[in-house]
Amino acid sequence: MWETVKDLLGRAAPLLGTVIAGPAGAGIAAAVASVLGVEATPEAIENELRTNPEALVMLKRLESQERVRLRELAFKHAELESDERKLALSSQAATQQAEIASNDAYVRRWRPTFGYAMCLAWVLLFFGLAFTLVFHPAHAADVVNSVVALTPLFAVALAVLGISIHKRSQDKQVASGLSPKGLLGGIKQAMNGG
Repeated sequence: MWETVKDLLGRAAPLLGTVIAGPAGAGIAAAVASVLGVEATPEAIENELRTNPEALVMLKRLESQERVRLRELAFKHAELESDERKLALSSQAATQQAEIASNDAYVRRWRPTFGYAMCLAWVLLFFGLAFTLVFHPAHAADVVNSVVALTPLFAVALAVLGISIHKRSQDKQVASGLSPKGLLGGIKQAMNGG
């Protein structure tokens, strides 16, 4: 509900809109509600913003008077969001490192398993297509259309497989003490004949 209030405020008082949906939102909501003469709930503030044409003017005036304080709050809000993102990324990296260091056979073999499963799916698909073309040619068009419909699914799966193969190659390079080359480094090496 605060997101709707934030959107409504964003047109006339963007700083108020930014901080009202953030960690300091309760204090800002109380100030906004006081100026508007309503309860400090998202429903009451939203209703006043939608029904009272003067409400945005009053809040624009409030924003102008409290601009420095609101900017500080907006900056703190951005810092908190940044810290949350950093924490999420470090947690994800720690999970990946634990996976790489794992001695569990399944964790080490999920990439090859996925590759073999993709290969099996392709083989079954094309054997099924060939079987239909030879023994049930009347249904060939339907089967071909089905294969075409599966193309995006296979494209995504093959992209995942390609990334997995590339990442496994990088993992092996790092494990052997080499520094993996990026895309440009690989192109440069290929051009130099190395």
